Amino acid sequence: MRWPFARVAWVGVLCLAATHAAVAQSSGQEAFERHCALCHGLDGRGFGPLADAMKLTPTDLTRLAARNNGEFPANRVADVIRNGGNVLGHGSSAMLAWGTYFAEKGQPKVARERIADLVGYIKSLQQK
Repeated sequence: MRWPFARVAWVGVLCLAATHAAVAQSSGQEAFERHCALCHGLDGRGFGPLADAMKLTPTDLTRLAARNNGEFPANRVADVIRNGGNVLGHGSSAMLAWGTYFAEKGQPKVARERIADLVGYIKSLQQK
């Protein structure tokens, strides 16, 4: 069977897209395990190894969509990762701001990509 060039090209594009999605998921998971799991736990439920030592229990990241009428608040999650988490009534940030840390040598594009990967992974943790 002969495949026209257009079909072969589309198969290549689809494979690249699937590979990119897998890499983004993987790098998001790696970033989560490296930077978030100590507080939020590997499962994202808020019971990481450092949770008991904190004044506030870390957020259960698996219920973000449920607490927002079924909508995953991607922009809010990205903002909290980038700028830290201010908890109303507590007067200070309950979570570190990772945006500057993720931007290697002042490259904001790197930070945006890492935060987007991390947000994608956190979205995948949502309870069904």
